[in-house]
Formats: sequence, structure tokens, C-alpha cells
Amino acid sequence: MSVYNYASFVRVLELAVPKSNMTEMARRLFEPIIVQEGVVNRVGNPYHITPTLAKNCYEQATDIPENIKNAAGRADVVNTIGDYFSTNIIDDYLNQMLEARMYPKMISLIKESDLEQVQIDELLQLHNDNDCAEFLGRAFLYAVVRNNLLKDDSGEVEKIEQDISYFNEIIKKKKPKRLEPPEDIETHEMEYVKELYKVYHELTGEEYVRPSDLDAYPRLRRDFDRQRKDYYTAETIHRELRDTIHEEEIEGFKLLKDEVYDGVITTHDKQYPKGFDRLTAVIEHASILPISHNLDNDLLNWVGPGEKKGVCHMLVNDKRLSWVEDEEDE
Repeated sequence: MSVYNYASFVRVLELAVPKSNMTEMARRLFEPIIVQEGVVNRVGNPYHITPTLAKNCYEQATDIPENIKNAAGRADVVNTIGDYFSTNIIDDYLNQMLEARMYPKMISLIKESDLEQVQIDELLQLHNDNDCAEFLGRAFLYAVVRNNLLKDDSGEVEKIEQDISYFNEIIKKKKPKRLEPPEDIETHEMEYVKELYKVYHELTGEEYVRPSDLDAYPRLRRDFDRQRKDYYTAETIHRELRDTIHEEEIEGFKLLKDEVYDGVITTHDKQYPKGFDRLTAVIEHASILPISHNLDNDLLNWVGPGEKKGVCHMLVNDKRLSWVEDEEDE
């Protein structure tokens, strides 16, 4: 007899997903439950399925929050789960070519599981009736309400119920201390720094190869130091997320760069007298860009004006933005 829970269900379901991502899967599966009125975390906020929560549920390191379990049994959820799975899971998420290998595995899981026999019979009948959406939807709801924690070596079920949404409310208050720019330019800075030197050359006609070359122009030196400060403000968040979030799920910072790029590219592509004018316009616009709600949550609400300005320099590093037009672009 095998354990039937969220983790065992999704490990079979992902057989029909071309490129499995535990966060994307969890968000799609839990969506019809967490949107219900009154389904909130311990601090009274709506649930947001974070990469950490998705990973821990997948690996059975945490149980499903009790409020989500309770909501999974509501009549309005149960009665609409088939329609939701039909549109959002089967039609929009699963791969029809891969489903053939998934359904036999799901049937075997259910038949050999520790579900009540009446529940097993119900699910098998839905499958026999070829009602795939209702079959998978009901199977998911049964999985949600069951214990999702691994047993310890003594066979006792671990009783720690970890609400990651609550954890995020705490960690959001602990934004990491900003990295200070080192005195010497580091290798990962070279592209955006060289582009800044080109901006200053266009203004003064002089060549710049090191920060001290700007000392004769205090205003430009202050601008250079401020741009590096912004870059390291963004780099602080980048490193913190890289070091604390599961490697397979660290998409948030890349998405941040994409959102900033989409937000500033129109401003960037306008005509300007000098590269310094383009730099100033883009940086100013980036500082007031709104970040999508889900992405802001993924990044733990750590992204402010300085981080968004710093991301612009990262986009220069990636050669997606530049401040001075090349002759062939003019």
C-alpha cells in the first residue's frame, strides 16, 4: 500500500508535463482553492505559492496549510474542479502526447494507495467514464487533504506544520544589507562601466579607463559612484536570492530583468542629444516602474528604486541596453 498525498500525486502528474517546474505546477493546481474567500495565511493575507513552498510540498518537507485543506473540501471547489482542470490543466498545461504514459501510472497509484476504498472506486469510475478532468481534479483534492509530511525513522509522522506564506511575511522585513562597491572595478562590472566611460567621453572628449580619471570632473565622478552604488544594490538582491532559493526555481531575478527591460525600452530607444541624456532618462524611468504583484512576492518585496536602477546596468552587461549609439546605429 502506497502513501497518497500531494507529493505522490504531482510526481505522477508531471509525467504529462513537457518541462516540469514545481512552482508553476503548484500555482496552477492550488489556484482554484486559494482564490476562495477567506482562504488566508496566519497573518490574514491571501496565499501566494512561492518557490520555497512549492519545493517543500513537492519534497514532503511541509504539510499543506490547514486553511487550504479545509477549502479543498468546500462544495463550490469540489463542484467546479472538473471545469477548472479541463481548461487550465488538461487543455492548457498537459501535453496530449505525454498523457498516455501518465494515466496508467495515476491509476496504479490510486489502486495501490491508502485511500478509502469508496474514494478509490469513485476515482476509477470517473476514469472509466472517460471524464479525465473530473478524475484528475477529484484525485488532486483527495491528495490535498491528506498528510504530506515524510515519516521519521521511528515511523512517527512529523508534526511540524510549516506555513511558508507566514515565513515570507517575516523574512520580507529582513532585506539584506546592501553590498558596498569595492574600490577596484570587478570583472562582472566591466561592460556597464565601459559604457559609462563612453558616456563621459562623449561629454568631455577625454578617454577614461579607471575611476580616478574622472576626478577632474567632480560631477561626473559623483554620477559614476552613484551608478555603481545602484548596480551593487541590485547585485545584493541577486546574490541573496541565488544563495537562498533552490537552484531549479530561481527564475525571479531573470523575470525582474525582463520586466525592467520591457518597461524602459521605449524610453531607451528615443533620440537623445547625448548618451548621458539617454542614461538619465532610462534610469529615472526605471526607478518608478511598477513590478508585477506575483514577481514582487517572489522577490520578497526587496525590489525598490535602487534595485531597478541597478538592473539597468545589468542589462547593459547583457548587451540589451546601451547609452551611446554606435555610428552604424545612427
